[in-house]
Formats: sequence, structure tokens, C-alpha cells
Amino acid sequence: MVSVCLFFAFGVWLLQQQAALPDLHIAGWFAPLLAAPLLPHRTPWQRAIRRVLVAAIACALGFSYAAWVAQLRLADSFPAEWQGKDIEVVGVVAEMPRQHERGLSFAFDVERVATPGARVPSRLRLSTYIGEEGEALALRAAERWQLTVRLKQPHGTSNPYSFDFEAWALERNLRATGYVHGKGDNRRLDAGVAAPGYFVEQMRESVREHFRRTLGDAEYAGVLIALAIGDQGSIPAAQWQVFARTGVNHLMSISGLHITMLAGMAFALAYTAWRRSTRLVLRLPARKAAAAAGLLVALAYALLSGYSVPAQRTVYMLAVIAAALWLSRAVAASQILAAALLAVLLVDPWAVLSPGFWLSFGAVALIFYVTAHRLGYSRGLQEGGGQAAGHPLASSL
Repeated sequence: MVSVCLFFAFGVWLLQQQAALPDLHIAGWFAPLLAAPLLPHRTPWQRAIRRVLVAAIACALGFSYAAWVAQLRLADSFPAEWQGKDIEVVGVVAEMPRQHERGLSFAFDVERVATPGARVPSRLRLSTYIGEEGEALALRAAERWQLTVRLKQPHGTSNPYSFDFEAWALERNLRATGYVHGKGDNRRLDAGVAAPGYFVEQMRESVREHFRRTLGDAEYAGVLIALAIGDQGSIPAAQWQVFARTGVNHLMSISGLHITMLAGMAFALAYTAWRRSTRLVLRLPARKAAAAAGLLVALAYALLSGYSVPAQRTVYMLAVIAAALWLSRAVAASQILAAALLAVLLVDPWAVLSPGFWLSFGAVALIFYVTAHRLGYSRGLQEGGGQAAGHPLASSL
């Protein structure tokens, strides 16, 4: 399993290095490889050939999957002839707006284009600017608005090692960027649209507003907001400069350690409370109930924090551990990490372009490797008659 996940990741990475997307019909060339698991594997040579073919299948699947997702993203493009023209759109504020010096920026899910003949991508990156009245539009997450916008295709700079805005926008499915025309027919149509993703953003925005009301102009209010919900835009530029110069800017983001800490606390509380009830213990073992509680808390906090790559990695690893506990199976640390790697790439094939992706998985892999030699073989956790998943490094997730 581990090698399959690694070669799948290699295939995804290989696609991201191409100058142009390949024709998806080439995936048919690899169809004969699907018979590899059926090949005989009695002799060492047969087993070696079988392993090579299985690795090739995994690599081809990763390459083809990433190409397919990229084709879908690029198909949702913005026509060049409509750049810079007023377009009326109706849609939903898809995330909590972030404040900048001149107004707000936010993602916008387009539901309908009111301008005849115009074609607009399904998700936009928009900004509003402070007008003559001295304030920008009062937008909130999950609200439905009619907006007059001027759009353009995302473009990045050609400077090597600089921030690639175009790749960043493609990864987030933002196929056009622009601003809201201050003198257009901009009006709120609905105060709240019911959808799970919008609900999470509403909760994040509510937490941020509560922090701002409570802390007011406190010096490090932005830091607390960033550590609570992952909104690093709340930290003033001057403080970011200090953190960068002192080398502590990476501490201003929510890591897997924060999520695992909360999940561990939820596990301990649920385990203790569950064991106090004989009826509950007879219906479901305390470890299984505690594992479910810990996973739910981890998922909730990861969503509240913005669901970054470290948060995703932690949730998926904890999910594998919880599933193994429920199935009374022992799972190796390498299998846990490989399953999390596969899940992250299925959700976001562009994650391989992020240094944080490699640092996140590489650091945990190194911790697993070093401590495995220090602690020796892990027997797992015993409960009842079966062996549940356990690993002494769960706290490092």
C-alpha cells in the first residue's frame, strides 16, 4: 500500500512539471498494465516484475488523475473579450471576507450571470474598495448578492522563486479575479444560504467578530485570531515583519500539533466519561467511542482553521487510526502516513507544488523513522480480544 501511494504521488508531481496538459486518451495506453495484479508471482523474478508493473499503474493513475482535474479547472475559463467590462452576476460570498488597506477581498460562487452573452467562471476572487462614502460594501459569508463586477484572467509574475499567483488561483479554482464596481447595482438578495461549506465560513466569521469585539485594539489581537481560525490576514503588516525577521512567522499558523492536542483532549474526556456508564460500555467499547469523539473534534477544528495542508494531513491520519481502532486492526505508521498522503492529493493535486506539503509530510515521516528506532516495535493497543491500531507517535500527528 505504501509504495502504491508513493508512486501515485510521483505521478501527480510528474504531471505538475509538464509545460502543457497531455491528451487524456494516452491513459488508454496503460490499460494493459491493469492486469499486473493477476500475473503469477511464485518466483522472485515474477514478484519483482509484478511490483514494477503495479508501481507503473499507480504512477499512471496519479498522472492521469491530476491531468483530468486540471482539464476540468482549465475548461472553466474566462473569455478574454469580456475582460474589463461591467458584468452583473448573482451568487454567494463563499468565504469570510478578509480586510485589506483599501477594502475587502473574498471568494464568490457565481449562480447566475445577468448580463446577456457574458460567460463567467463558477468561482471568482473579488475585491471591494472604499468609496466616496468612506466604507466598502458590508459583505458577510454565505450571503447572496447581486454585484456588478469587472474581471480579468489570473496572471502571475515571471520572476523565479517569487509567489506564483496564477498557480495559487488555479489550485483554489479561482478562474477569474476582479473588483466590484462601486457605482453598480450592488445589493444583498439573501442574508444566508444553507450549505455545509458556507456554514463553516459563517462560524469562522462569527468567531473572528467575537474576538474583535472582545479584544478591541489589543496589540496581539490579530495573532490570537490567526491561531484560533487561521486568519493570518488579521495580523498587521508591521507584526508580520517582526515575526519574519525573528524567524517565528511559522508559529502563527495552526499546525497538526494543535489539532492533535485538541483531539487527544477530546479522546481522554470521552474515554473517561464513557467508562463511567456500564450501559454505554456494554453497547460500545470506550476506546471506539473516544476515537470517534477525538476525530470529530479534530475535523471541526481543522475546518474552523481553514483546512490547510497540515490540517488535512492530521485529520486523515487520525481518521486512519480511528478506523483501525473501530476495526480492531493494527496499522503501521508508514501506512497511516501513506493513506493521508493519498487523501490530500485526491482532494488537491496541486498540493505537491507547495513547500508546506513536503515539509509537513517529511517532518512527520522523519519523526516516525527516528522514534521507531528509539521505541522499537509497537505492539498496538489491546482491547477486548482484538488488536486495535495504536502507535506511540500519535501525538506527533
